[in-house]
Amino acid sequence: MIDLITKIGLAILAILAPIQTAILGVGFLITADLITGIVAAYKRGEPIRSERLKNTAVKMLVYNLLLTSSFIAETYLTPWIPFTNVALSFLAIIEVKSLGENFQSITGISFVTYLKSYLNNKLNAPK
Repeated sequence: MIDLITKIGLAILAILAPIQTAILGVGFLITADLITGIVAAYKRGEPIRSERLKNTAVKMLVYNLLLTSSFIAETYLTPWIPFTNVALSFLAIIEVKSLGENFQSITGISFVTYLKSYLNNKLNAPK
């Protein structure tokens, strides 16, 4: 029985190997969002509750299921529709937007404004 479960697990890992970097990238964005969210909540004086942390775990599960199902649909059903890239783009936009909101909550300035200022200072600095 254990041998059968091992073989099934290895088969699933082999099928999902092409989207390993996408899954890791989304995991990184979710982790960064979690960390900045905790810091932002601390700055606002809000309590850190396990319910909010549970939402992050659910988000990671749902996002990975979305990536997996979009990859399977693209690979085996409709290879001419880039489901994986579309899903990955939407997930990245959602997480980057959330990171920007957390950054603004932490620092008090917009991330875009900070980035413009930083790049302007770097590009116009004497060499």
